[in-house]
Amino acid sequence: MASFIHGTSATVRDRFGPLQYTVVVTVAAAFALVLLTGTWPVTDVVYAPMALAFAVGLLLTVRLAAYQPGGALVLLPAIALQARFGSAALPLVAYVAITINLLRGMRGPRVVSTAAHMVLAYALADFVATNVGVVPAWITFAVVFASARVALWHLAARLDAIQEDPHAERPELVLSLPLAPIGLLPLAAADRLGDGALLLANAALLALLFVVREAANLAATRSEMELERDKLARANALQDDLIHLITHELRNPLTLVMSYAQMTQRAAIDENYDSIPTYIGNVERAGRSIQRLMENLLQLSKLERSDELPAAEPVQVSSIINQVIADLAPLAKQKQQDLCVEPARDVEPAMVPPMLLREAVSNLVSNAVKYTPEGGAIKVWVEPGRQPHTLVLGVRDTGIGLSKEDQARLFTKFFRSSDPRVQRERGTGLGLALTQALVTRSGGTISVESEHGKGTTFRLTLPSGRAA
Repeated sequence: MASFIHGTSATVRDRFGPLQYTVVVTVAAAFALVLLTGTWPVTDVVYAPMALAFAVGLLLTVRLAAYQPGGALVLLPAIALQARFGSAALPLVAYVAITINLLRGMRGPRVVSTAAHMVLAYALADFVATNVGVVPAWITFAVVFASARVALWHLAARLDAIQEDPHAERPELVLSLPLAPIGLLPLAAADRLGDGALLLANAALLALLFVVREAANLAATRSEMELERDKLARANALQDDLIHLITHELRNPLTLVMSYAQMTQRAAIDENYDSIPTYIGNVERAGRSIQRLMENLLQLSKLERSDELPAAEPVQVSSIINQVIADLAPLAKQKQQDLCVEPARDVEPAMVPPMLLREAVSNLVSNAVKYTPEGGAIKVWVEPGRQPHTLVLGVRDTGIGLSKEDQARLFTKFFRSSDPRVQRERGTGLGLALTQALVTRSGGTISVESEHGKGTTFRLTLPSGRAA
């Protein structure tokens, strides 16, 4: 549904480009200037200073969070402007908005269209504040002005791609409305002491807003720096893990390949042909180990980067479990483990890609076999989920278990426990990360319960065939 809406918006935007959108909103703003009464500039000496205050408010943009466009603090001088001049301030609003857009570096049709947004928002708010007397005029003006600016921004985002312009300001209700009562200060000063007090109060208010702006932007910049630092730390950790993977997990099979290749060559020279099949078999096994590692890396990368998945279809989970158990039973038998499947309950088929589900179950059961000591037990089962149209597939073992610290990082790429019993077993730290990606991309979830030294239980919650 989201992709359909996005595609529809893109189609509309392609047909209704920036120039056409600019023409429409500019004509609407021009009608507002012409049709509303009293929209001509006045000769009042306060007119120019109020225009300057409005311009400063537009320039003072505050970022509420890192990497977000700033929202202008224009509402507060706009409240004073409307209270003092009403609709006569509309030409001032249009001129100042265009000027500030140019000063910000905005170019093209959006210079005019965003100025038209400001005119339309001001005109609508002034009209409603003047004609609706249920609540104080400044409250009505503030709510309508701020809401109209946000609505027009979202309209432009759909039709004009305005969110792609780095110079475009994004109006914010969360920023504007809580500050609106402060806009009463210049009005109160003007009521008691006249226009001079109005201008002084406006200047003091803008100075205060400048301090607020600097503090908020400093906090957002600090957040950006912390995010970049964390991203760099994660990248460095990933690089270290990848280096560890290459130097340890790839070096061993490559060493085997080189060694047995040399031994094969020497056996051929010495005409010791009986040993050659054994050496070649060892080379093949080492090559398969490298191949599995590369396939896991490629599959995990594809799952994380691509939206394409194999088609989901109704799957009898018990049949997948039986296939996996049949493949891994010889390994469990070598360790004298009890690998069993509980009788399947009456469950609906899972609605998942069959190959992804098989891979996920195989990873969990093979891990259980690997990390369960000789004579241990591994149990696999499937049952109806607690939520409608879901089912739960579980894998429980009596293996070495996981500490709380290990459980927190269990599904991280390249992570392997520092437990010596884990380190003795060969592994890449990709299996569970891949399993989580497989289950998540299939529309399910994975959870783990474990006690160090006593065993581990994994549960996959999957959508059933009726969920579709």
